[in-house]
Amino acid sequence: MKKILLTATVLCLSAMLWAQDTEKTEFEMTVGDTVVWKPFTDCNNLDYNVSGPKAISFKPIHYGEKIQIIAQRAGESSIIATCNNDGTRVTASFTVKDPYVAPIVEKIEKPQTQTFTAEYHFLPPTDHYFVTITNPAAQCSETYVKVGDNEAFNDGLGTDRFWNLKTGKNWYYRPDAQGWTDDIDWEFEPLGTSFFPLNTFANEVDKSDLSQYYIGMEKVLDIDCWHFFADQPDGSVIQYWVDPTNGCTLKRQVNNDEPRTVTVYDLKYTKLYFGPSFKKSLHDTTR
Repeated sequence: MKKILLTATVLCLSAMLWAQDTEKTEFEMTVGDTVVWKPFTDCNNLDYNVSGPKAISFKPIHYGEKIQIIAQRAGESSIIATCNNDGTRVTASFTVKDPYVAPIVEKIEKPQTQTFTAEYHFLPPTDHYFVTITNPAAQCSETYVKVGDNEAFNDGLGTDRFWNLKTGKNWYYRPDAQGWTDDIDWEFEPLGTSFFPLNTFANEVDKSDLSQYYIGMEKVLDIDCWHFFADQPDGSVIQYWVDPTNGCTLKRQVNNDEPRTVTVYDLKYTKLYFGPSFKKSLHDTTR
């Protein structure tokens, strides 16, 4: 009996080194994690039963009033604790996940570079443009428009904004709002001098020796673009397709991910045909 008591004491001390006591009943764990569960505040005669796949193992500690749970493998299990003093039951659920493993980035061989003899200048459009860009992460396309003091932005997910830089008047359309709605004056963020990804090559790449990145010409939107291949210190790669006339990035790709690509590139857009003043009704979303 003394040996059993000594073993229980050692287990209890070891568990305290690994985990804090808790009375929670829902646990999210990673394989290898340990937690100590105390199902009842005051009960000295308990039984434990595990149900579901054996994602966990447990050991009674402190004379059985607590248990140490170890996450063994990915899956879901539960433990039913019964207090034999009065028959009360408490169930704890455990969701175990595998440890996070960073995805392996497939190595992309760098093509043969070429001597870059041109001069790079970044002169982004400042007015009269209608530009639409894919956003693979959100599985949509974003649109940026500017004609004089009128600017507009559509996030491709249902939100449409339209504002005037001179008057501060602005409107928005959201599916959960009453169609086209007046917003508070000046409650908008002007488009500014440029936006992603048009400004990415200008902001992200050292221009001192572009020959180390230049791999030739390639068309985007039927425009002959400079194609640059920039390998990063962490082993990743960013490729840029740049409009030679103004230095704007029309396509940007990280590793083998789906690229961000300009799909509408109108830099002579002179007259708005959309926005609140052109709508046939508050719920007219056409452009």
